[in-house]
Amino acid sequence: MNDIARRRLLLGATALPGALALAGCSGGLPSLFGAQSPGDCLDPSEEIPEEAYETVPEGTIVDPYPVDESWLFVSSTLTMSPDGSMLAACEMTFPQDPELAETRGIVLWDAGTGAVIDRISPPMRGELAWHPDGDRLAIGDGRLISIVDLEGTLEHTLFGHELPRGGTASLLDLAFSPDGTQLASAGSDGTVRLWDMDPDSCGSGHVLRTGPRNNRNLSYSPDGSVLAIGATSSSSEDDEDNPPTLWDPSTGRRTEVLEDVPGIVFALGHAADGALIVVADEPRALMAVGTDGSVVEGPVTASTWFADLAVGPGHRVALHADDELVLWDRESNEGTRHEIEVESGVDSMVWSAAEDVLFCLSSTEGVLAFDGTQWTAFDLP
Repeated sequence: MNDIARRRLLLGATALPGALALAGCSGGLPSLFGAQSPGDCLDPSEEIPEEAYETVPEGTIVDPYPVDESWLFVSSTLTMSPDGSMLAACEMTFPQDPELAETRGIVLWDAGTGAVIDRISPPMRGELAWHPDGDRLAIGDGRLISIVDLEGTLEHTLFGHELPRGGTASLLDLAFSPDGTQLASAGSDGTVRLWDMDPDSCGSGHVLRTGPRNNRNLSYSPDGSVLAIGATSSSSEDDEDNPPTLWDPSTGRRTEVLEDVPGIVFALGHAADGALIVVADEPRALMAVGTDGSVVEGPVTASTWFADLAVGPGHRVALHADDELVLWDRESNEGTRHEIEVESGVDSMVWSAAEDVLFCLSSTEGVLAFDGTQWTAFDLP
């Protein structure tokens, strides 16, 4: 693999369920998707349609991922409670091993001590998002999203994402709006769906046609008025740039394309001041796009593979690239570099509320806390 192709390859949890014979994807609005229904919100008493469990289109060849019991966690699923007191991550399960699946679930940790608080067994396992109220989780798996309480009890099931052509159906990212009234879900069907949420019910909302190369990450602005969508998990040498897009979550209309962001975008997330932090491969790795459209360049890395981005609640940013951890203090515009001393590597990362600890998730070692000098492992269930 040449340097350009490798630089444009990012592996996430969406690659774990199976290696697929994927059809080619192009930028822009996908013509292969027809009219799509807004989706359904089902109570626990309502039966989920059988078609909702179909994740592979007819004729698509799937090579199941081999069972490796050393893989404990889906490494893209680390999330933190809104008050910063707890962490959650999804344990790895393999459909071809039902007995293993029965013993694993969603693990909750105390962020301060690293102790396991609980292991819950919700109906599904997958991508996670914590509701701003702190009392619920959204879990995306295949084409379904479960809304559960912190004991794993199902409250609602959301179903709307459709089968992509030539690939497996998966949920790429989930994000709640800051006020908790809306949930955004990005799917491999090339759409982002906006769900209306309240404590007692939910409902289907807008369907945004983003294209499969442009919806790996979802990020609401701090005031909830903007939804940024963008990034890709993989790209080839001949692919065009994929600038992030900004949407009005109240209307479902696209308001802006950030054409000034060059290269292939691999990750994005909002900072507390409203700036959009972006990871792109050319000509620089990290940048901040201000609310006025200005672009501030961050640290440049020689790495050719980007794993994850963590934007803190203040002014710190972390980028995992190859075996290097790049920390950027936007207030001082200083960057520091650290070696990732984890044999299996890490994927998802989140900052502590005080931004003095970076929590990282390893598929084989679980949660590790990095304080700038040393790595400390959390307890395993």
